[in-house]
Amino acid sequence: MTRTDDTGIQPRPMKTLFQRNRAWADIMEAYPLRPVEIEVVTKMLACGTPLTGSREFRCSNPDCTHHRYIHQSCHGRGCPTCGKKATDLWIATMMARLPDTPCQHGTFTMPDTLWPLFETNRWLLNGLFALAADNLLYAAEQRGLTTGIFGALHTYGRQLNWNCHIHLSWTSGGINEHGAWKKLSFALPKVRARWVWNVRQYLLSAWESLVLPPQLAHIRDYDEWKRFILSQGKNEQGEIYWHVYFAKPTKHPRQTAKYLGRYLKKLPVSGARLAHYDGGSRITLRFLDHRTGRHEDLALSQRELILRLIKHIPEKHFRMVRYFGFLANRVVGKLLPLVRKALGQDNVKKAAPVTYTTLSQGLLNTDPFACLLCGAKMAFSRALPATALEKLIANAGEIARMRYVG
Repeated sequence: MTRTDDTGIQPRPMKTLFQRNRAWADIMEAYPLRPVEIEVVTKMLACGTPLTGSREFRCSNPDCTHHRYIHQSCHGRGCPTCGKKATDLWIATMMARLPDTPCQHGTFTMPDTLWPLFETNRWLLNGLFALAADNLLYAAEQRGLTTGIFGALHTYGRQLNWNCHIHLSWTSGGINEHGAWKKLSFALPKVRARWVWNVRQYLLSAWESLVLPPQLAHIRDYDEWKRFILSQGKNEQGEIYWHVYFAKPTKHPRQTAKYLGRYLKKLPVSGARLAHYDGGSRITLRFLDHRTGRHEDLALSQRELILRLIKHIPEKHFRMVRYFGFLANRVVGKLLPLVRKALGQDNVKKAAPVTYTTLSQGLLNTDPFACLLCGAKMAFSRALPATALEKLIANAGEIARMRYVG
């Protein structure tokens, strides 16, 4: 649910970005958009309004006439408000699921010349998780161990440009067939070499199913394709180099889970960065330039920022997080208790509940179901139905032009 005031509408900076100056309505008319982009943005614009359904609450005090409408959430993957709850829930679940053991984080990138391939052929993104985890799983298996790995796909860079890469986090140890926990580490050069090999073979095998982006329209046959793929990622000396980064081991994977979870369930820019957006034609985003180590300002038009944001909306049902080893969904129920036993961590922590009430109390330090007039409890009165998704999408243009009160 979405907290509102008595008028029923809650100010949201992301809605302001899309609706002011008819920006999103004009984009829908001017650009060929993916169906999922229209669906997600339409749901986001309808979120927290009567279009997504409402619940009426009335004060339980018979002498008080106060009532409040709480509009339902859209649960969309591009909605900052819904994404906040989904993110907190995923992080809380991971905190309870992950064993308390040292871990390490790695980032698997590829040359920027290959990025457009994955934007044009988004189905290719599905295979990147396993390609990154492959050498880690193989090296652990060679030592008779099963390690725990979880990873996330990021499709954006610091400037919200398209930059697809994989983040993995793994336990610095594994369990053997006798139920004993053993320390485990991986050689970065071998992991990097296997990642390069895997991605190259993956792209070569996909040749007949690919749609080439405009940057690669000059490639006419498989032989040219193979020469192109095998030549990417070489430095000035002709040596193969794709950036694969291993961070220093940490005592627990909690920090990595929090880092990965920040933008998995929503668009890759926080509402706080748009809080001072006044509807003007230019927006300034501050980002850290890794090449200089300094913070820089990026000036974008309203339309440019929207177009950069929506390209990172994943395809429907695409899983942005994957699990391997003893964390894999098909075996975690069997192996995780054995891991906890081997580590002497039999006391399993339950995931902290993430609800509308806990979020409101955490953010606003107030009980959302307390009457603003007399302090008594607000009691549920009735539910008002939501507009069907098909109807929302059919009226996407009208919703885009809907006057936003905030």
